[in-house]
Amino acid sequence: MQTVVERKAGDVSLLQILLLFARIGLTSFGGGLSAWIYREVVTQRGWLKEDEFLGALTLGQILPGSNVVNLSIYVGYRMRGPLGSTIAVCALLVPPMVVIVMLATVFHQFAQVAWLHRFLEGVAAAAIGMTASVGFRTARSMLAAQRWPLVLIVGVFLAIGVMRWPLVPVALVAGAAGLFIASRSR
Repeated sequence: MQTVVERKAGDVSLLQILLLFARIGLTSFGGGLSAWIYREVVTQRGWLKEDEFLGALTLGQILPGSNVVNLSIYVGYRMRGPLGSTIAVCALLVPPMVVIVMLATVFHQFAQVAWLHRFLEGVAAAAIGMTASVGFRTARSMLAAQRWPLVLIVGVFLAIGVMRWPLVPVALVAGAAGLFIASRSR
């Protein structure tokens, strides 16, 4: 396994941020983006440590907006400030937006082709697997330090996944419970 040298903010050029996030935006699909960003900025480049990335991911999930947009804002800002954030977000969103508009035009012409629908279902399944891997990695990291988050993880899964309760109230209750338990355990 290769050793990653940690890079300091400012050591990373705006061009490196632009090229990385454009490549991520153009080559990854669906919910797998956060896993791809993790691989690139933590494992491959050492721009962030794992715990910093997971903290940024958590923050991105609780703030309004898309998780990966929030994550790219954080990574860009951490590396090069406000301009880094702007470049990371634009590079993540603009190139794939152009490709999607072009593909939508072509897809409209071939909407009845069966193999195309099967292909898209396979891509969606891969994206779900990548999202699950980030969730597993986050849970494993949290549970290594303390065991009480497992109760919240299982509780949220049961409430939303099994009982089909609405996301916002469950997230608010789980967040409040997590804050309370965390403040008591420190």
